[in-house]
Amino acid sequence: MNDIAYLQAFATKHKIVFQDEGECGFGRECVGLMHGNNYIDYNPRNLETYEQIEGAVCEIASKFAPSSAYHKHDCFVVLGRGDEAIKQLADWVRKLEEQGTVEIVEYETGATVIQAMISGIFGHALVVK
Repeated sequence: MNDIAYLQAFATKHKIVFQDEGECGFGRECVGLMHGNNYIDYNPRNLETYEQIEGAVCEIASKFAPSSAYHKHDCFVVLGRGDEAIKQLADWVRKLEEQGTVEIVEYETGATVIQAMISGIFGHALVVK
């Protein structure tokens, strides 16, 4: 299965979206995995306390992160577009699936007021069980 078909099937299975023409940060081109308007996290932190969110942390994702992974937020985003960026994202997800059962979990972000209006009070993270 080619990388695009693999990522689309993975996204469909987990009720998320494979974004092959996304933007992150301040308009940086990227590919990634999304739920709603937000990219899927792997080491989310509470937006009020900055503590890691129990049950939503996938530290192993850092181990396999590709060289072009977005570095300002622990989410499933690879900077760039096209075949190379898609390959890096697909390889990353494949390596995690080899480690165990992958699940997408919902967690409370701790966001309040304006941050809650922008990103919502719930986030989604990929975990390996």
